Amino acid sequence: MSLLAQAVTSVLPLLIMMAFGFAIAKKSWFGKAGEDFLSKFCMRVAIPCYMVTNVLTTCPTRKDLLDLLKLFPVPFGALFLLLALAFAAVRLLKVDKKIHGVFINVMAFSNTVIIGFPVTISLFGESSTPIAMSYYIANTVLFWSIGAYLLRRDGGVESKLISAEGLKKLASPPLLGFALGVLLVLAGVSLPDFLFSPLQQIGKTATPLAMIMTGSVLRHMDLKQLKPSKELVALLINRFILAPGILLLIMMNLPLTLMAKQVYLIMTVMPAMTQLGIVAKESHADYEFAAMTIAVTTVVSMVLIPGYIMLIAFLMG
Repeated sequence: MSLLAQAVTSVLPLLIMMAFGFAIAKKSWFGKAGEDFLSKFCMRVAIPCYMVTNVLTTCPTRKDLLDLLKLFPVPFGALFLLLALAFAAVRLLKVDKKIHGVFINVMAFSNTVIIGFPVTISLFGESSTPIAMSYYIANTVLFWSIGAYLLRRDGGVESKLISAEGLKKLASPPLLGFALGVLLVLAGVSLPDFLFSPLQQIGKTATPLAMIMTGSVLRHMDLKQLKPSKELVALLINRFILAPGILLLIMMNLPLTLMAKQVYLIMTVMPAMTQLGIVAKESHADYEFAAMTIAVTTVVSMVLIPGYIMLIAFLMG
């Protein structure tokens, strides 16, 4: 199988699952209620179960966990670099002040859970999850601190960079699932099969349900809001060409495994976070622009992933 065929077939199942979600989105028995249910089930049940069982499977010893912790400077460093590039882009392009926070968030932070994990697992297998998890933790910490602060500033809401609400949001179900898995490994506890098996089976539903939910979200988007603008074009160029290009050059020279380099780069080109729309609305920031960028970056990301896979394989293989 050629590299192009392999790249396309890795993403095609995810697109087909999204197509199912798109097709049933307007059905009376599914609709917005079904979409909300899948979103909550994935975030609060399926993905946490997946995190617990995956940590126990891929990091069964304390040494494996220590090796994972050694990776943390890389995703944090990558995200701080993306934030710096985003702040620079805002100034150089003279982005409309009312969308500064949304622009920076879209350029820097990725949808690591709902789309990032399914894509990563599909491309690189289950063994890539701990690496993806390290990126997710960095992404979550920085979004709920810096990202949320910038959105509140867009909406004219006075707040501190580090807030109690932001710290509360860090304790998300997926992160708690990961923490539980880590505690079990550190304590040397092995779950009995009658408990591990159902947790694992529930965890395996995360990918198809997340993709179906994503397809439904796209169906419910108001395409009338999709108006080309200077900011949108600049955002897409920065997010999908300049930023990953700079990170690719840096990653090539880091002492990381090939899989780690591939996972981190793929994570950086995932769509904008779905939480961005929620926080933008709560903060009175430009919710319409946030919703539009979530939809556009989701479609563009899925189309470009095969190309990124080929490029990474060519340059790093």
